[in-house]
Amino acid sequence: MKRDSAIFSRPLMIAGREKNSQSPVFSGGEQKDCIMEEIMRFIHIADVHLGVTPDVGMPWSEKRGKDIWNSFHMVLEEARRQQADLLLIAGDLFHRQPLKRELKEVAAGFAAIPDTEIVLIAGNHDYLHPKSYYRTFAWPDNVHFILNKDLTPVHLERIHTTVWGCSFWDKEDDRAVYGKHQRQMDSEFQILLGHGGDDRHHPFRANELTAGYDYAAFGHIHKAAQLIPNRVVMAGSLEPTDCNDFGPHGFWIGELTEAGCRVSFYPIKKCEYIRQELPVTPEMSAYAMVGLAQQELAKRAPYQISHLVLRGYRDADIVLPVHELAQLNRVVRVVDETEPDYPFDQLKQRYDGTLLAQYIETLEAYPDAASGRKALYYGVQAMLNAMGEGQET
Repeated sequence: MKRDSAIFSRPLMIAGREKNSQSPVFSGGEQKDCIMEEIMRFIHIADVHLGVTPDVGMPWSEKRGKDIWNSFHMVLEEARRQQADLLLIAGDLFHRQPLKRELKEVAAGFAAIPDTEIVLIAGNHDYLHPKSYYRTFAWPDNVHFILNKDLTPVHLERIHTTVWGCSFWDKEDDRAVYGKHQRQMDSEFQILLGHGGDDRHHPFRANELTAGYDYAAFGHIHKAAQLIPNRVVMAGSLEPTDCNDFGPHGFWIGELTEAGCRVSFYPIKKCEYIRQELPVTPEMSAYAMVGLAQQELAKRAPYQISHLVLRGYRDADIVLPVHELAQLNRVVRVVDETEPDYPFDQLKQRYDGTLLAQYIETLEAYPDAASGRKALYYGVQAMLNAMGEGQET
């Protein structure tokens, strides 16, 4: 597959291996160092959420849903190109109960990489409902769906690997199903495939998983993270599925050897939500704010979608152009974090001897300048509103 630099942001640098040693993703080291070493290469994904429609009502919403499907197929193609031995899917492949035609589409993709063993589980979104098509679907021979709700092994003799995992049978399951695991000697490599990590979804402690497994592949939390470097990894969602899924998303590629495991994150850049701050000053007009926002937004990468955050001090009488800002290209949300810039000295003179003047004088002497200033603005606004002299709307 030709690499698209707009989607795959950088190559992964991991020590060379016996097969496919010319791969642009895995490079470095000399082939002679690992010719005699048993190496198992895998890809780890989770929370693909096929079928989701992000940002409903936005111009890009339909395209985003299609992009998520395309990104999933690109991972399968990458598995073929990398000659991956194993693909791990740590739950929530679908956003909800899958349709039969959707499972056929996925199965066709799996069948196209017959040399890659695929192990997957159901998460809390695509859990095993009693009528779920997951329960009866006939997968290709290289696909191993763990249907049990208790920890169950899948023995993959061809690649000398055992994968342990279990599926959700309901939207929530607060059992600590992973627990402490005694290492089994029936395979060279032992992997845990899990979904959860909070109190209501298979809670676990990462440090309890390292004794029994060479690698623990998790899903559920959409932010990618190595909970224990190269040992316990939360894949994060393949792509952001909600406008609050900030930061990079993608998948992991790793290699297991007798010496241990090494993994690297491989971002997919079809969509990234960012917080973009717009500095506001009391001298700025609404028109100037829109103009500045257009300039700042033009600096984004083409795949980025913005939360536009207004920050600073505005003229107390100005009406912020929130609607106009929300109409700008690829702005999903406008957040007002500005404060009104009141002329406090003038207010003290004008309301001398009143509770308002006393309040201003008291807060101006507050030892915590930041907290005092914020309380001052809120309090003055409330008092002016009560007197019918607050900000115009």
